Amino acid sequence: MPTLDLWSNAASSQLRDLLSSALACLLMRSDWSEGRAVYVCSPWISDFPVFDNRYGQFDALVPQARGTSRLRLGDVLIALASVTAVRVLSKETEATRQFVRGRDFVGANVQIRMAGDELHEKGLLTPDFYLEGSMNLTYSGVHINQEKVSYHAGADRPVQERFAAAYAELDRRWQKIAR
Repeated sequence: MPTLDLWSNAASSQLRDLLSSALACLLMRSDWSEGRAVYVCSPWISDFPVFDNRYGQFDALVPQARGTSRLRLGDVLIALASVTAVRVLSKETEATRQFVRGRDFVGANVQIRMAGDELHEKGLLTPDFYLEGSMNLTYSGVHINQEKVSYHAGADRPVQERFAAAYAELDRRWQKIAR
């Protein structure tokens, strides 16, 4: 399945199930030798629950949050930062400010850069998948709003070309934003 298009709304769990499954698989990845960063790009970001961990089933994947019943996006990014570079591109919104203030991202080596108001791009780019579309990485974006996203994964040439183009563009944007 090279690309999956999803149209979501509050009544559907497809988007949140896809996001949590993709992130769980990413956390289980054992080979990070290629050195590709994980990019989180969204004008609005909040620390919404990603995993229901009531039974501790994700404790091994997100050890710093062991014993927590709901694992949030910030927990996942901090866990990923222990194995690869995590780069967050956002803009100065109240939701994003709260997200950044609520965690010790600097100590966890999660790099955050704020773009200008022109940033409207939304996506999550990893070495294994690329999720792009209209969804902000907020509770409302994942759980409530009507969104259209495309999930790209696989080793076939068109998907790998899409990954390469997305990495080139996000690397360029990352370098362009002053620290």
